[in-house]
Amino acid sequence: MRLLPAAILAIGTLCATSYARAADPDWIFANNGPGGQPMIMSHQGTLDIMFYRAASGTVGIAVHQRHGRYRNPKGVETAMVMIGKFTLALQVFGDTRKWDTAGGDLQPDTVPNLVGALKEAATGALIPFGREPVPFSVKGAMAALDDLAQYAARHGESLPPPLQPAPPPHAAAPAVDIEKLAHHPYDTQHGRRLVLPQYDIAANCDRAHIEMQDTDGECIGAEQKSQAALTAHWTGYDSDLRAACLSLVSDPGRLEKYQALLMCLSRYQDDRRQWQLVSGSSGSDDIMPAKNPAQTGDASPAPAARP
Repeated sequence: MRLLPAAILAIGTLCATSYARAADPDWIFANNGPGGQPMIMSHQGTLDIMFYRAASGTVGIAVHQRHGRYRNPKGVETAMVMIGKFTLALQVFGDTRKWDTAGGDLQPDTVPNLVGALKEAATGALIPFGREPVPFSVKGAMAALDDLAQYAARHGESLPPPLQPAPPPHAAAPAVDIEKLAHHPYDTQHGRRLVLPQYDIAANCDRAHIEMQDTDGECIGAEQKSQAALTAHWTGYDSDLRAACLSLVSDPGRLEKYQALLMCLSRYQDDRRQWQLVSGSSGSDDIMPAKNPAQTGDASPAPAARP
């Protein structure tokens, strides 16, 4: 857990902050907590219980023991916090001899355990080393923590699930219908620059080729030959077909990448040329509906595609 300076968590700092009531009267909200992060806290006797949004984006817990400065034996955990079945070891703030505030950031994957405990438990306990447990209430803390999560979201920040829904996964790009693409009379990405990748031939061939039933030596030789052919004729293939074939051979399970890439490009480039003959199209730029978005500036018209 990352330690926070004691001076920031000291109650005197928080007294200067303007507060707004959270969901429960026992919990108050501060929009200028530790390190400038928002927080909620509850004054309970000699204890101040604090939950804050850490700068790292997770949740932190801190406990301030007012009017008490406990000894901190070297190399000994200073205090524990228990809320139901949730237990967290707190680190000391202050010098190495005495402490009055302890806390730390949670790992994001620990936050669900804390949330589950706050939903079920009404009380928690601070257990200082060598001292009797000091009970405190967590009634209303879950509702206040929800308020904290909403405040963070409104300000472009976040808290780990379940306080904030997990971000939706990026939608996968629709698969390219390369058969349909090859029956397009012109290069739909004319002018796009695509570099021939440098695949690790030895690593790809250092695996069993059950389908091909070839040896590593045969695989390496075939890959090198295909790589040389692609290098010599790479710019002769249409940009959109190069992009589509690169996408097809990106499958991690495919081993013979250069061979597959060469086979794909040779086949579909030939299909396009045949389609140009059948359709009567030269594939020239004058039938293109618009300039390719990848091209910028007032570049001169691209040269006509090959017949």
